[in-house]
Amino acid sequence: MQISTNSYYRQNTENFQDLKAQAAKLQEQIATGKKITAASDDPVAFSDLALLKAKEVRLAQYKRNIDVARQALTLEDTALKQASNLLTRMKELSIQGSNDSLSAGDRKLVAIEAKGIEDSLLDLANTKDSNGLPIFGGFVSGNPFAKQIDGSIKYIGDANITQQAVGDDAQVTVGFSGHEVFDRVPLESGPSKSVFEIVTAVANALADGKSPATPGDDISKALDHMISQQAEVGSRLSLLDNADQKLQDNQTATTAQISILQDTNIEKSVTELQKKLTTLDAAQTSFVKIAQLSLFNYLK
Repeated sequence: MQISTNSYYRQNTENFQDLKAQAAKLQEQIATGKKITAASDDPVAFSDLALLKAKEVRLAQYKRNIDVARQALTLEDTALKQASNLLTRMKELSIQGSNDSLSAGDRKLVAIEAKGIEDSLLDLANTKDSNGLPIFGGFVSGNPFAKQIDGSIKYIGDANITQQAVGDDAQVTVGFSGHEVFDRVPLESGPSKSVFEIVTAVANALADGKSPATPGDDISKALDHMISQQAEVGSRLSLLDNADQKLQDNQTATTAQISILQDTNIEKSVTELQKKLTTLDAAQTSFVKIAQLSLFNYLK
């Protein structure tokens, strides 16, 4: 009687190799903390992971956009607040200069501060960000406002504004056109005027020793206009805060989904590894004992 052991040895060898491969894979998963490192591990989960990781990258870019937008809007808000403070002081000087008890010389002294306010407003209108770009100049790189030979101040920027994507379907306007902020003060008496025209008219009247024609009225309109610009900044910052909160929630959910698909359950994997090693050890021990039986040694 002839008994062939080829199939027996081959089957056991394959079983041992399979158990060793499974154990090695579990050891790798425990060591790396990742249960999926290649498409062959789980094609469907690997595909889902690729999509989630692409989303994670996209969300990270939105976060950077939000931070950039917040920085820009905060700088604009600071400049507008300072401009409002200057206009408030200019209104006080206008009312002061209209006092009949002041002499022409007194008004000329008041004009010194008024001229300083005019210069400070010009500096604010030409405020630049950390990259050296004007915050009220559209896409121009130089100063958007320039003093002309006749002393007037002209806007030489453009009307372009910047928008930042802060979500898949959400954008926030970041930039302001200097023309809208400083050149379009609505007046009851007629067409809109420039903040600089209004301030210069008051400062020049005081410098000539005269009382401003309409003390504080146009300045009040300019101040109201500047405050409305501040309110717009506040509205945009509020939109940013909402977008940031939604983004953080989305990032947390995405990270959790990635973890569920990708991260190794260490406790479960260690238990499974121990089972595989025990099974492998038992199978090898059994194989050795069977292979050493006299029947196998005799029947060759």
